[in-house]
Amino acid sequence: MTTKTKKQENKKSSKFLSGALIGAALGVAVGIFSNSEKGKELKKEMKDKMADFYKTVAPKLKKMKEVGEKEYKTFINKALVDYNKDGKFDKEDLKKLAQHAHASWKHLKKHL
Repeated sequence: MTTKTKKQENKKSSKFLSGALIGAALGVAVGIFSNSEKGKELKKEMKDKMADFYKTVAPKLKKMKEVGEKEYKTFINKALVDYNKDGKFDKEDLKKLAQHAHASWKHLKKHL
C-alpha cells in the first residue's frame, strides 16, 4: 500500500471517527433526558455540551495510534474531568455521559 493510499485511508477513518463521536454524543444526550422532566431547553443544552465535549475529544483520540479498551476508558474519564473544570455537568450527568462513552468503545474500536 502506498503512502498516499494510507494517508487517504487514515483521513477517511479520521472523518468517520469524528462523525461517530458526535453522533454518539447526540445519542447520549437523548438517552440522558428522554424520561426527564427538565424540558426541551435542558435537552438542547445538554446535547450542545456533549457535542462540544466530543468535538474536543475527537482530535485527541485521532492522535492515539493504538488504544485498548482500558486506555480508552481511562482517557474518557480524564477528558471528562478536564472538560468539566468549569462545572458544565453535574455529577449525575457526568456519570451517565461516562457510561455511554464507555459503552461506545465497541463501536469505536473498529475505527481506531
